[in-house]
Amino acid sequence: MKKAQILMAISSSPLLLYSLLTSYKAGFVIAMAGLFIALLLRQIRLWKYRAILDHPSRRYERDVEEELGGGDSEE
Repeated sequence: MKKAQILMAISSSPLLLYSLLTSYKAGFVIAMAGLFIALLLRQIRLWKYRAILDHPSRRYERDVEEELGGGDSEE
């Protein structure tokens, strides 16, 4: 999937530059769609790492509460 993302982004970038320089509206739309798909592929690839990239306080909140006695004390 990474190769598809790179191929899509590399082919869309020159088309976008050409379209901006020559006011070619159809090329601009195609290039923007290609870049959008490349970014979408990137998000799909990174989605499987969401637990690793998550903020540590969200992942370990329950563990910290258990260590500190999070309100379950019998005092």
